[in-house]
Amino acid sequence: MNTAEQIAAALADRGVRHAFGMPGGATVPLLAALESVGIEFVLVRNETSAGFMADAVAQLSGLGVCISTLGPGATNLLSGVTGAWLERSRVLAIAGQCAPDLEPIYTHQIIDQMALFRPVTRHAVALRTPHAGRQLSLVMRHLDAGPPGPVYLELPADVARASTAVGWREDPPEPVVPTSGALIRASEVVSRARRPVIIVGCGDLSVAAADALTALSERLGAPVMTTYRAKGMIAEDHPMSIGAAGLSPVVDDLQQALLARADLLIAVGLDPVELRPNWLPGWREDLPVIGIDPHGQPDLLCPLIVDLRGAVSTILDALCPAGGSARWRSEILNDHRAAIRKPFDDGPRGPGSAIAAIQRAVPDGIFSLDVGAHRITASHVLTARRPRRILQSNGFSSMGVGLPMAIGAALCVSNPSVAITGDMGLWMALGELGVIQERELDVTIVYLSDRTLSLIALKQERNERTGGGVRFANPDVVALAAAFGGTGVTAVGAEEIEEAVSNAVDTGGLQLIEAVIDASHYRQQM
Repeated sequence: MNTAEQIAAALADRGVRHAFGMPGGATVPLLAALESVGIEFVLVRNETSAGFMADAVAQLSGLGVCISTLGPGATNLLSGVTGAWLERSRVLAIAGQCAPDLEPIYTHQIIDQMALFRPVTRHAVALRTPHAGRQLSLVMRHLDAGPPGPVYLELPADVARASTAVGWREDPPEPVVPTSGALIRASEVVSRARRPVIIVGCGDLSVAAADALTALSERLGAPVMTTYRAKGMIAEDHPMSIGAAGLSPVVDDLQQALLARADLLIAVGLDPVELRPNWLPGWREDLPVIGIDPHGQPDLLCPLIVDLRGAVSTILDALCPAGGSARWRSEILNDHRAAIRKPFDDGPRGPGSAIAAIQRAVPDGIFSLDVGAHRITASHVLTARRPRRILQSNGFSSMGVGLPMAIGAALCVSNPSVAITGDMGLWMALGELGVIQERELDVTIVYLSDRTLSLIALKQERNERTGGGVRFANPDVVALAAAFGGTGVTAVGAEEIEEAVSNAVDTGGLQLIEAVIDASHYRQQM
């Protein structure tokens, strides 16, 4: 086998079905090898989108793959890979490079790609013969083991074509289990708590962890708060769910007020990468904290009285099997949930009402959120009963992710794929509508139209500044959708939006909905 064939075989062995990117001369051998093992190459319009699509696939199925050529292709890919780095997603990024013997004397399109990717990947390697096969085995080990994150592989064309020794194949390591002593100490602390709170982040978004978390919450009578990406780790209509936290100052004040009454915090997979600076740490210094994570939580700015590392579901099942003695009164939690919902009750043309209407129209959808004011609102209005139903860029928080992630989801799962984006976020990735068109995918895109970068405009307003640079014009939605073989419609008000989304999902194909909103309501939500 040549090197490209070994890469393709290793990815097929891990269940990869799609690779996203833009080809170049250096990656031609790899594309042929992928095709030979049944991995479909998805041609994107910009390599950044390839990274975002791979990120979405990684969040939904475990591993995403993105590919670019050398030079400008690699620099475009860098933003998408950096997103995977800060979203803690297993993504293999592959970029072409010139032949190693040319590097000392050849400069056309040549930059130090390793220097670019090394700071934003768990492992970066330039494949070289005759050891490329063994190098590849190390690449796969880094993907399979340890904290999730992207790995970068640089592949010159001559190395891709060269025969090389076949590397080894090994199964991922079994998750560790904490010592019985640590579990006993944690259970003793938990059993004494009267007002415990559980806060959940993106460290383990598996269904097994979600089920174990819900069971622990019920045993302890402990309310559960999540970060935005962890929504659905407990069903949000469960009486122990107290909503999300991390970006809305209005909601965060309420969440931190509740934490001020707690006597124990159980941090499950919590990663500060998802949180604003006021969450560093976000609770009083004397609040005891138990940490639970597959690989530890090194960025938490607080001491852990017990640090439990390993299989999260196993740890949660083992904690306090006889139940705790929590004293949270139901009326306190009910009033708390009502207070969190109140800012998003914003009338028929508010962004909160628009987003609620979208979910009413497609309750079983996978929602891919872009970045902007609407995402903060959506992260409190959209509800999830299971994890990984709401995809977003929260650690990296990059605009332009909503549409690419929705395409990745449409290729990966059978649920209806719906992108919820601001208008400018959509324009950043507009070319990817061509991917939907040529592949005849069913993707509904709803863009909240206010012709303004509302989050920045709000910051200007609060700083008593009236600087420009936040307002823009939008194209005609009907003509735009038609140019890509789809259907476009403008909807004003919650009723029209719900009807438009319902019709779009029933019809299928490319559906583009301009949802006109009154952005003034963002003031009460953030």
